[in-house]
Amino acid sequence: MTSLKIPFMKMNGCGNDFIIVDNRQGIMDGFDLSRFVQRVCARGISMGADGFMMLEHSERADFKMRYFNADGSEGEMCGNGARCLSRFAHAVGAAKDTMWFETLAGFYHAQIHPESQLVRVSYPDVVLDELKLNQPYPMDGPAALYHYGWIGVPHTVWFVDRLAAISDRQIIDWGRQIRYDRIYFPQGTNVNFVEVLDGNTLQIRTYERGVEAETYACGSGSTAAAVIAGMLGLVETGSPVSVHTRGGILQISYQLAEGLAQEVTMEGNAKIVASGELLPDAWL
Repeated sequence: MTSLKIPFMKMNGCGNDFIIVDNRQGIMDGFDLSRFVQRVCARGISMGADGFMMLEHSERADFKMRYFNADGSEGEMCGNGARCLSRFAHAVGAAKDTMWFETLAGFYHAQIHPESQLVRVSYPDVVLDELKLNQPYPMDGPAALYHYGWIGVPHTVWFVDRLAAISDRQIIDWGRQIRYDRIYFPQGTNVNFVEVLDGNTLQIRTYERGVEAETYACGSGSTAAAVIAGMLGLVETGSPVSVHTRGGILQISYQLAEGLAQEVTMEGNAKIVASGELLPDAWL
């Protein structure tokens, strides 16, 4: 494999960045994917990214999404990654403007806006009874209560005041404490710190499981925050919620009806910033 060159694109959604490879011809066969991903996602010594994705064949959809966190673990799904992979699939001819794709978390629909960088991803319905609201957290954390839900991957949501004034060090300390709290979150969890700015606007910062750091944005975390805020009456339901991440704005829409969050969509940019070939020094 030392002479192998792997074509790739570097993309980001609201600053959440990914290395993406078209694996429909099996170019990644034979690799220890966990080790490979850890190496190529390492910043400073390789390409660097929050995650790695492969576009693969699907028997039941336009394509299959395989997503790996920067630590080499395979994730069920990634919201910002889904937008980026959808635009990638469109760019390489694997899908048209509208598409279905397969993930470990189920099937998702996406729509490309060709005249812009915006991509809209539709989520499966969220069963509201499966979300755990107003859970007490007696440890010294960001808030006395947290809210938990599985939106593709596990998320906790913590409503705080003056989010922008919280130091980066504090976000990381709280994020690691909660993410590795095996008593309350034995599977691990993503940690979202959220401030309500008004009835249609949230601000969010996220410590991501698998990246083990704060990222510029988390699409599924923003979706979880918007749905939970609506259930708690903190934002208006039935109209889009603007979620301000550190890397840009995501528009989350949904309807609450019949015990479900229905027609859940997330829209935001998906930028192609580079393309080229990964050389062996990137992973060896």
